[in-house]
Amino acid sequence: MGSTVLLQRLLLLSLLALPIAVSQINVGLSTGTNQLLTYQTSGPSAPISFQRINDSSFETGIAPWTEIDYNNHTSGLQTIQIVHPGLNDNSAIQLTVNSGNLTIDSHVTLLQDLSRNPVAFGNSLRLRASIQSLTLQGSTTTDRVEISLTLASSIGNNARIHYVLASGSSLPTNTTSDGYLAATGTSSSGWTLLDRNVATDAATIFPALFTILTSVKDVRLSVYSTSQSTPTYDPRIKYYETGGDSYWNTTEYVVYDPDSDGTYDNTRDTVLYNGTTPVLPPLPNQVPLVNDQWIKFVDTNLNGQWDPGEAIVYDWHHDGVYDYNSNPTDPTICGSPPLCGPPIVGSLLQDPVREQTKALFDQVELYSTNGNYDWIHNGGFETGDLNGWGNTAGFIAASNLSHSGTFSSLGSAPGTTIDLAQSIDGRPAVDSSTRLLASGYIGSMTGGSSSDRADVWLGLVDSSPQANPLAIYYYFKTGTGTLPSNTTDTVNHKVAGFGSFFQWLSLNQSLLPETGYFDVAGYTAPYRIETIGLETSAQTSSTTTAYFDDISTPAFYTPTPAVSTYYAADGINSTYAYSAARVPQGSFYLSVPAGQSVLNITSPANTILQASDYTTQTVAGTRLITVPISTSLKYASLGEWRFYATSQNALTSLYATATGSNNPTSNFNGGSSINLVSQSKDPLGSPLSNSNVTFLFYSSSTQAFNGRTNNQGWYNQTNVALPQNAGTNILEAITVSSPYIGLRTTQLTINSAFPWAIIGYASIIGAALVLFGLFYLRSRRRRQVQHVVPLQSSSAKRNLPRTGGDRQKQVSRNDARTP
Repeated sequence: MGSTVLLQRLLLLSLLALPIAVSQINVGLSTGTNQLLTYQTSGPSAPISFQRINDSSFETGIAPWTEIDYNNHTSGLQTIQIVHPGLNDNSAIQLTVNSGNLTIDSHVTLLQDLSRNPVAFGNSLRLRASIQSLTLQGSTTTDRVEISLTLASSIGNNARIHYVLASGSSLPTNTTSDGYLAATGTSSSGWTLLDRNVATDAATIFPALFTILTSVKDVRLSVYSTSQSTPTYDPRIKYYETGGDSYWNTTEYVVYDPDSDGTYDNTRDTVLYNGTTPVLPPLPNQVPLVNDQWIKFVDTNLNGQWDPGEAIVYDWHHDGVYDYNSNPTDPTICGSPPLCGPPIVGSLLQDPVREQTKALFDQVELYSTNGNYDWIHNGGFETGDLNGWGNTAGFIAASNLSHSGTFSSLGSAPGTTIDLAQSIDGRPAVDSSTRLLASGYIGSMTGGSSSDRADVWLGLVDSSPQANPLAIYYYFKTGTGTLPSNTTDTVNHKVAGFGSFFQWLSLNQSLLPETGYFDVAGYTAPYRIETIGLETSAQTSSTTTAYFDDISTPAFYTPTPAVSTYYAADGINSTYAYSAARVPQGSFYLSVPAGQSVLNITSPANTILQASDYTTQTVAGTRLITVPISTSLKYASLGEWRFYATSQNALTSLYATATGSNNPTSNFNGGSSINLVSQSKDPLGSPLSNSNVTFLFYSSSTQAFNGRTNNQGWYNQTNVALPQNAGTNILEAITVSSPYIGLRTTQLTINSAFPWAIIGYASIIGAALVLFGLFYLRSRRRRQVQHVVPLQSSSAKRNLPRTGGDRQKQVSRNDARTP
């Protein structure tokens, strides 16, 4: 019985341990790991903007700024001064204007002409400046402190944006050429810090011109002031009223009453007017005298009172000006020497009350992006119209034939000459990078004279003080088959394929060699482009038609925008690397999303900049990383700068739910259906809409899903089927938007879908029952055998064990066999 009990106990123990063992069995492949997951991709290019104003902080004086004074009462007397210190530097410029005579306004302006260093107009054009208003005495719209930019368009129209930092009253009314903005800014030590996106402001103020603005012509710093007026009315000049009304007329005496007692005293008072021919009767002594405010004098010495020798008139029109040619004229009361001088037509009958405006300017910066830019607007006519071009008569935008894209321009000249022209007011200089690209298609030319032609021409000026006009013509076809003769100011060329009908002829010409003709003719290089024209011409009774397309004069700046690489890692901050090549020396800034912060900046010498070597600021959702000229000059020009930034992980939420449930969980049954859920946010916590999200579910068969976030930053994938294999699997999500990137992972546990443990447990129980049955039957059989033992032979007895115990057992058995 001892062995049987032991076996039973071992079997029971195995049955109890079986469920635990079965539950630990992993069937299938597990792909879960603990290693850090990362993702890398190319990000959008980041614009590099360069400072285009020379001597923006007045550290070396006023040049190249030019002073303009208008009606300044103290012109030349401390109107413009360099003062110390400036804002965070050594110097600033102080402008002071004292209002002059009674005209529209008085102003003092510093102007920087940008025509020799053209600044292309683009969406990232930015004006930054520091201004401190010191004195503003006037109270009108023409009392103000401002910075203004003059913008040029492709059809020659100019527009000026006035950024008004301080004003005595409301702003002037906007016109088609002048727009006024109350430009508030941040403050620092009494200074107003101005930072404006010029393109955004221009689009708001000049919507009709915005699409054809090409360049910035100049920058102006100005202080305005306007004199107020007081009438030149002296209460000591009175008249003797005889008609019973309340005003003077030509039949009444005018008297100078020095003690202003209101009574005529013939011993002290002076008669100024006693009528004309005939003179009035003698004025009685002690008669009463009264005032008329429209009796005025010409205050030649501007002392506010009448003095002998100054003309006295009656301001009939009440306009403060002596009118002689009007109807009626202003009567002259006293105009004969020596008592009075003769009045001059247009003389003011009011004295100016002078006002002063004074302000400081510093760190005036105009930033524009450098990169490929075309000085010609709508050169491919893909707007579907002739927007950006002038002299459009005879030309239309055509869609039936084009060299590229959908549209071209068609010029049809029946017995006339037509020119589709565009002004290039940025006046870019012709250098080794300047090219002219154009395509032409001759549809018809019925005439055969020199008047029949189709061409593209450029209008240039040289660099002499006279700015001599010059022209270069490129002909696609002429009626004679020959070119006009060159002149001293015009050079003519053939386009490759000259004279061919019904095919596109293309021009791609470097302009610098072309200008050599003008060098020989005695003109002064460098030459600047001012105009481009597309010309179609025909003699009388003939017709020329031609298509033009892809008109371009690209300006290749260095550097191009910085290229970027985005890096994301599981659950930690993201990293952004920007590389800007061929950066010239000068102040510049890189524009990155505001939620990115600077890690470090590497110079062209592969050194890390100190924090004091650069500045950052956030403007309208953009972080501007500025490298000042003082830092840039420490390194070689045209080097490579690298910027490294970081931001919070943009993938903020990642989890899974069972289909039909909103509760996140990480434990699922194999073969079930689940939902994958993610949310993307920027570092400020705002949802990232339209961000590209990718789900990667790593299992025995990896699944990938891709989509874009909604306006709340959510992207979900529903009804994802899980594999049957049990194990721990990785769910990974990557979000990529223009500003930010993020990556997160989570582990999902898949339980076995088939009940192996139950089946195994039931099988063991069944086997145990069978074994118990067998043991039980065997035990009973043994007991039965003990009651019936057969007789043994003598030989068998000899083989019995010889021990005492065995002998005793044998005796017992013999006794048991006794009947």
